[in-house]
Amino acid sequence: MEIRQLITFKRVSELGSYTRAAESLSLTQPTISHQLRLLEEELGQKLFELQGRRARLTQAGRTLLPLAERVLNAVDESRRAMEHINSGEQGTVTIAAIGSSTVYVLPELLWQFRVAHPQIEVILRTAGGDEILQMVKSSQVDLGIVGSHMSISEFATLPLFKDRIGPFVHATHPMAKRRRVLFAELAREPLIQLGTWRSWQNYVLSIFREVGATPQIRLQLDSIDAVKRMVERGLGFTIIPHTAAREEIAEGKLVALTPTDIPPLIRQVLMIRRKQKIFSKAQERFIQFLKSEVPKLKL
Repeated sequence: MEIRQLITFKRVSELGSYTRAAESLSLTQPTISHQLRLLEEELGQKLFELQGRRARLTQAGRTLLPLAERVLNAVDESRRAMEHINSGEQGTVTIAAIGSSTVYVLPELLWQFRVAHPQIEVILRTAGGDEILQMVKSSQVDLGIVGSHMSISEFATLPLFKDRIGPFVHATHPMAKRRRVLFAELAREPLIQLGTWRSWQNYVLSIFREVGATPQIRLQLDSIDAVKRMVERGLGFTIIPHTAAREEIAEGKLVALTPTDIPPLIRQVLMIRRKQKIFSKAQERFIQFLKSEVPKLKL
């Protein structure tokens, strides 16, 4: 059973004439007759009976008609859906991102994208770096956003922005007045660690190893806002991205310290995707949007 046979069947039933149906479909009458004959042979039923020049549906034809219409409507709907997808203005993009980017960078971008492309749905999840790599690798999400301290050689990458990493203390902490400190000094202070993610833990520990020190981890919290609140209350210091503390720095609640015994800590935030993944036009539109809009952000 072919779609063109159902189209012919429906048109003959509407017009009641092989000749008029042939004219309507820009076909010859023998072609119309041949298509209907093949359809009847496959179904084992006569679909039309001739009364003079008029073709009328048999009982089998009347039974088939609503089913054929349902099939043809589904085909039309499928074509319209594909046209929307091909336009790049309809579809879904799934993203897994690290917390600092999700909370402090992406909201403005996602709002701009929704205004420009309201029919493209963006689904965002937060996770640790290791989990994001696995989610992208297994196609649980289309895109990931991670820090450059991750092992990402197997993925295609797009640099988004650079983020300075550093220690923060509360405004009345003794180190806050002089700002310039040694990491070896910080090792003697209680550290409020962001997250339980292995990749970030290893990254923080590697900083202290550079100066031959071991941090005194007192608290581990998955929420970056909770970490900042703990530091504000004087319970210790933390090491977080500067983009995550801009508001607290501006309000004088947190003070960024400058370690003098290690080089500046700069992390590249990257978008990653599977190298062999095939993206829809909507997903490609979102990727191009990030490429063009992220450089405009004031970070």
